[in-house]
Parts: sequence; C-alpha cells; structure tokens
Amino acid sequence: MTTNANRKSRIKSDRHAGVLEALCERVLSTRNEIGKKWPYHAEPATGKWELTEDGDWCDGHWIEMLRMTGDLLGRRDLIDEALERTERVRYKLEKDDQFRGHRFYYSAARLWATEREEAMRTLALAAAYSVRSMAMGVNGAMPIGTEVQVKSTTLASRSIVAIDNLHPNLILDWWALKETGDQTFARGARRMFEVVEKYFLRPDGSTIEFIEFDPITGAPLREFTLLGYNDESCWSRGQAWAIAGSLIAYEHTGDSYYLDLGKKFFDYWWNECGENIPPYDFKAPNRQHMPIDTSASGIVTSALARIVTSDDHSQQVTHFTERLEPMLDALCAYVTPIGETDRRPAGMLINGCFNQPKQYAYNHELIWGNFYLMETLYCLEKGGMPC
Repeated sequence: MTTNANRKSRIKSDRHAGVLEALCERVLSTRNEIGKKWPYHAEPATGKWELTEDGDWCDGHWIEMLRMTGDLLGRRDLIDEALERTERVRYKLEKDDQFRGHRFYYSAARLWATEREEAMRTLALAAAYSVRSMAMGVNGAMPIGTEVQVKSTTLASRSIVAIDNLHPNLILDWWALKETGDQTFARGARRMFEVVEKYFLRPDGSTIEFIEFDPITGAPLREFTLLGYNDESCWSRGQAWAIAGSLIAYEHTGDSYYLDLGKKFFDYWWNECGENIPPYDFKAPNRQHMPIDTSASGIVTSALARIVTSDDHSQQVTHFTERLEPMLDALCAYVTPIGETDRRPAGMLINGCFNQPKQYAYNHELIWGNFYLMETLYCLEKGGMPC
C-alpha cells in the first residue's frame, strides 16, 4: 500500500495491516460483482451481495470505501468512480432525510478534502445547510425526516428523533463549521446534544432509540424502538452512534461537555461487553443466544481511531483511547478468512446485525460494517482522516 509520507502509520500489528489489505481486496471483488448497482448486505456463508439500485442510506459509505481503497492502492480509477457515484446521488440533496449527513460527508466532503474538486465542496456545503435546516424549531432536535431512506423500515417524520441523529445528522455540522466558521452549525449541534442528554440518556448510561416530540410544545409524546428488543431496551448500534457522535463533537470543538457525555455512553457500553462485540441489544433477555453486531463495534472504533491520531494526548481521552486496541483485536477476528479452510471472499466482516426484530440481514456482512472497520484502519494507517 502507498502511505502518506507526512504521517506515520499507527497500525500496531501485522494482523491489523493484513485486515486492511483484505478489506481493500473485498472492495475490489465487490466492485467486480455489482456493476453500477450498490452493495448493501451479503450472505455470511457465500459473500453474495444483496444490491440496491440507489444505494439506500449507505451510498456514501461505499463511495468513501472506493476512495480509501484507491488512495491506499494507488488506483486513480477507484477515486474517479467515487467522484462519478457522488454525482449520481446528487439528486438526494433535496430529500428530507437524516442520512444526507452521512451521504455527502463521506462522499462530497471527503472528496473535496482530498481531490480539491470545487463541485464537491459546493455539494457538501449545500447538504450541510439543508440538513441543518431540518432542526425542530421548538427544541433544536434533529429529526429523521419525512423521506428518510432505510430499506428495512418505513418510519418517516419531522417530529421523530433517533439516538442515531448524533452522528448522521451532525457529522456535516462539524465539517461545515471548520470550512466556513459559521457558528450556526456549532449552536445547532449543541442543541441536539442537549435534547439527547435530557430525554434519551437513562440514569444507567443506556439510551432510548426513538422519541416523538410535540412539534409545538417540544414535549416528548412517546418512546419506542424499531431495531431493539423492546421500548425499554438499549439497541447497541444506537449506543454506538451516541458514543461516536460525542467523540467527533469533542474532536472538533475541544469542549469537555461532549467528552463527558460520551463517557457516560461509553462506560455503559464497556461495562456491558468490554472489548467484545456487543449483542444487538444490551437489555435483551438471553442475550448470549442473541445476534451480535460487529458494525456497532466498528462505529465506535472509527471514532476512537480519530482521537488516537489527533494531537490530543490529555489524560481525559486515554480513558477512551486505551480501549481501541482490544476492541480492534476482537473486531478483526470476524474478518474472513477465518481459518485456513475458509474459502469465502477475503475481507468480509461477518456477524453484523441490521434488523433482528424483522429477521432482516441479522447475521450478515453489512456494507457499513466493512466501512467503519476500514475507516478505523485507514485512519491509523494514515495518522488521521482528511476531514
């Protein structure tokens, strides 16, 4: 792999380096399989992808996997395809969908940072202002949107807020704040965090998945889950989004408010599963027999890697960063090949759980699971992310 001469790789083991190579190989084998379509989730026994025509909610993840692989392997054709696919999803700028944050941060913003294509900056900024305009006037909460695009669910609303929204809704805020200096992004993001702290965070550090708010008074109307075990439980991927969203907010602001909140989310996680892969829901009964979710761990390790490679070496962040290596070791154990007789495609991160209640891709390779593990290792290899 090519490396950035100005940065020192922080990948500490040959095993982790080998996993990054395998993930790049998986990008190449996937690309050969899918043509113009988009990968979504793959059968764990064969690696055959379920495809979508439009990328669903994780099109930006695949675009950035193409860019990262192109950078690591010196493949300009992959970067050009990332640019071309970003243009193909431009029409989604107008969709009232929380995932525009992910979509255009992982595509347009990253491509502006690395390729300096002005069209990419314009697109990312347009998306940042569009997503920011979604905020509920009454309390500043960022809703899922009336056109939120997730194939396994049909929920859509300007009054329903998800714990996820600390990550997909806000990730463009931090980029746009740095790019423009417009404090609207900082103030808006802070309001969302305050809503989460007040309404979503339980005393034990666990989180609620969804809350519907009265759009006039801002009062919570109901709490519920779609992807967790029940309305009183704690969906682990939602907890991961909360951890990662908090750490990214701290990374960009240095405000200890975000780090302290992230510690509450993270300590609950660590007390429940330590470095191991979490169950899909922390409060599900008989959870030792329930599916686990490697994609949830990948979300957390990607945020930890950003902190590890930052200039912040204060004692307060070591609480998080010292956990990265054991979590990464546990996660890499689920990447194919697993054993000498494994004939599946190399670089599959298995045991991802998309939607256990609907028995939908609940024990599979998930494109965003691959992405977040790849982003973790890319960040360590490069000594940081481009933005």
